[in-house]
Amino acid sequence: MRTTDRSPERAWKRSEPSQDALDKVWIDQIDLAMRLAPFAIMTGLAVSSIVCYFFWQAATMPYVAGLQVLNFTLSCIAFQACAAWRRGRLGASTIPIRVLRERIIGVAILAGIALATIPVMLFGDADADGRLLIAATCAGLIATGICIGFVPAAGIVYSGSIIVGSFTALAMTGETFYIVIAILLAIYACFIFATIIQIGRLVSLRALVQIDLDRQREVSGLLLNDFEQASSDWLWETDTDGRIQSPSSRFVEIAQSDRDHLSGMGFEALVSPTAGRPTEVLSHLLSAMRDRRPFQRLSVPVRIGGERRWWALTGKPVYDREQRFIGFRGVGSDVTLQNEYVARLDHLANHDLLTTLPNRRRFEQIVAEARRSLVQHPMGPGYAVLCLDLDRFKQVNDTFGHAVGDDLLREIGERLKAFAGPDLIVSRFAGDEFALLHSTADRSLNAVLAERVVASLQQPFVFNGLYLDVGVSIGVAVARDEATADEILRKADAALYRMKSDGGGGYRFYVPAMDQHKEERATLMGELRGALDRGEFTLAYQPLVATATGDLRGFEALMRWKHPVHGNVPPAEFIALAEETGTILALGEWGLRTACRFAATWEDRSLSIAFNVSTIQIRHSNLIDVVSRALSDFGLEPSRLELEITETAFLATTNEAMNLLGELRRLGVKLALDDFGTGYSSLSYLQKLPVDKIKIDRSFIINLPDESDVSIVRTIVELGRTLGMRTIAEGVETIAQRDCLKQIGCTELQGYLYGKPASEADTLQVIARKSSRFEPRVVA
Repeated sequence: MRTTDRSPERAWKRSEPSQDALDKVWIDQIDLAMRLAPFAIMTGLAVSSIVCYFFWQAATMPYVAGLQVLNFTLSCIAFQACAAWRRGRLGASTIPIRVLRERIIGVAILAGIALATIPVMLFGDADADGRLLIAATCAGLIATGICIGFVPAAGIVYSGSIIVGSFTALAMTGETFYIVIAILLAIYACFIFATIIQIGRLVSLRALVQIDLDRQREVSGLLLNDFEQASSDWLWETDTDGRIQSPSSRFVEIAQSDRDHLSGMGFEALVSPTAGRPTEVLSHLLSAMRDRRPFQRLSVPVRIGGERRWWALTGKPVYDREQRFIGFRGVGSDVTLQNEYVARLDHLANHDLLTTLPNRRRFEQIVAEARRSLVQHPMGPGYAVLCLDLDRFKQVNDTFGHAVGDDLLREIGERLKAFAGPDLIVSRFAGDEFALLHSTADRSLNAVLAERVVASLQQPFVFNGLYLDVGVSIGVAVARDEATADEILRKADAALYRMKSDGGGGYRFYVPAMDQHKEERATLMGELRGALDRGEFTLAYQPLVATATGDLRGFEALMRWKHPVHGNVPPAEFIALAEETGTILALGEWGLRTACRFAATWEDRSLSIAFNVSTIQIRHSNLIDVVSRALSDFGLEPSRLELEITETAFLATTNEAMNLLGELRRLGVKLALDDFGTGYSSLSYLQKLPVDKIKIDRSFIINLPDESDVSIVRTIVELGRTLGMRTIAEGVETIAQRDCLKQIGCTELQGYLYGKPASEADTLQVIARKSSRFEPRVVA
């Protein structure tokens, strides 16, 4: 009995493959060769470098130098081609496969000939060691041809060239030993060639098998759909002119039509939109039908009964026994629900849930699209990225809780949406970070936009009677070149860091020097973690003086960081870093204990010691235990310790925070409201707080005795007197300021007029010298 052999190998032998099949075979061969070619390139370059080094002599210097230049040039070309192939930039879409294959073979010929000259030029005049080196080199180089042997012609011409060169060099010696070696080389060459040919054949067979499997899978899928009459899918077919033939009952139902109307209707008319341009997928489908090509699961939008639906269509051309085209046959299914679900998931993946603005992932995609447009149209308008960071959002979140913080972010999102338009995209990254993409590189227009955003977000936000003033810092980076999305975002972020370092509440354009500033800040943040253990922190003490009598009342302990490289780091800078990294907890406890230990050594027990407590310490540490241990360990009376807490920390409305402040009062510790006038205090709220003293911020003192500031300070002093609280003014530097505050009735003063923050030794001298009356010094 005769049997039919359907194996791809026999099919290959019986008939030549079609051009499409041949192209697919070549693509597989080239892909495998491109993956292994870099190893062959690096090996050839390394080997030629070693040979050049060994034979770098006066007689051979011109040859080995030229060889190395040629090898390096070919290596660069080959590496670039491999990289382009891996990135998908080199292929059938840009260069025909046949041309690409011929170029690979051409490069292989050049590389093989270049390396083949090594034995021809150097073997005859070399000593025994040199000949051994050349023989080992050529043997290895011949074997590397297998790496590109997936393109058989390239592997054969590469290894064949080196084999011919080696054979020629051995034969030229005329010595029997080397002639025997040449014969062995010929045998080895036959093995190499046979291996390369077999590898190419196996790759070809693999590609043909895959083509056959794809064809069978396509046919099987259509046959299976023919039998799935009871499913939600339906069958469709057309004649040679694309008119629908014999529509099934399910097709008629889905199309919400009748059989007579649907029969003879053009399939293209059914799926094409009544207005507007067809989608890319629909264009692909119509093109496939015109070119009589099969297509699979193409999702196209259709208008059925006035409603937008989505159909997934699969079809293939049908031919009769004489191979005459008789139309298309295929399967369709309604995938509207799936498309809506995917669209919803896509929206969730690309948008912020809180503000509904595009998220960072989507924004980066938009920036990448803007970059591609700039590359394609260098003379176009360009674009700029603005990175936004709210200045005081963290204090609001810590003070009033996440619910108020979320409401604030939503309101900020609404204000930023007012700027959105065709040329402006608004995005929220995370937390209090937002970003804008402005479709212009004009610096003045971007400056105007930044100013408008700053002005908008400087307006107070009102929630349930709370006036929240946050402000914003902006970093602007203008794209003038082909910078990647990551690079332009990094530049905008660096400009934002500089604006934050400069105090916030404005904008900065990126300049290259900002990268160094950001790196220095990151370095400083890392070094902060170990600075306490290295003993880089100290406390300085500034006098607190009674306004009426000039008597010394105590000192405020101020933290100082002397960095071994950067010198004295400003407290405003390292305190913010410490709060970001969480090191403020350990730093605050060390400072409190150090201040209590020093104050306990003073002979005058009437002097108090004041110390600042961070909001983070109140919310995230056991402050009661820390204070109690410090007082008991050093024997300091609780009434002598005064904790200064900012307005935002005092305004924490949680019961836990209020209970903590009450427990501190019950310990006998005094509490002061620091930087009064810069936060969100109200009279009704102050009445509920367990505060002993109000500390007037230096911003209200600096311009005294100007009438406007005098009115503000007088109001604060009267408020403190009404609530039974003492008042202290910080930043007093002139006699005029002292006299004005004395006339107003402020109870205590602090500032350079009475002394700069000093070390423990200098502070002890101040206590001894000024125990009776503290006279101000004249400040220029």
